[in-house]
Amino acid sequence: MKTTILIATHKEYPMPSDPLYQPIHVGKAISSVSLPFMGDNTGDHISEKNPNYCELTALYFAWKNIDADYVGLVHYRRHFSLKKQKRESNADVHSTLVQTNFI
Repeated sequence: MKTTILIATHKEYPMPSDPLYQPIHVGKAISSVSLPFMGDNTGDHISEKNPNYCELTALYFAWKNIDADYVGLVHYRRHFSLKKQKRESNADVHSTLVQTNFI
């Protein structure tokens, strides 16, 4: 069974290296930023509607273009974690990702 968890982003951010996670640049069709991630602007897409639909453009892209049994979606700063701890800053997030071998 194939599972993919999309990480919706519109800016550069440290991403997990786990193959389960797939960063996706939402609103790429109208973005002036070039990110090194897959975009939601290929195949059957609604990327240009991102200002109105936000992360739903990633879900639409997944529905139409990703071959997986299960597809999930998280926000670029909100990944699933098995640790029960509160993070105080982005530096803490980056440190945790490094310690858990996500990056």
